[in-house]
Amino acid sequence: MYEAIERHAQHFIELQKVVTGADADSRVAELRKALEDSAEQLNHAADGSAADRDARARIYRGLVAASRIVGQLREDALRSQA
Repeated sequence: MYEAIERHAQHFIELQKVVTGADADSRVAELRKALEDSAEQLNHAADGSAADRDARARIYRGLVAASRIVGQLREDALRSQA
């Protein structure tokens, strides 16, 4: 379920470098897609108990928020470079 994120683990570790790097736009797009793909996989996971569904919903919202944050970090980096 989190394979897309795991493939980009090193980029997440070095996020500050990624958002300011020469290839930042493509890297940020890849990271955001990994987060959003994982969120969608989680969203389509099999039903479980109410607690399971609640936990998945929270993780889903967290992954979507993380994607937005990564995008915002890139925008902030662009503004500071200008």
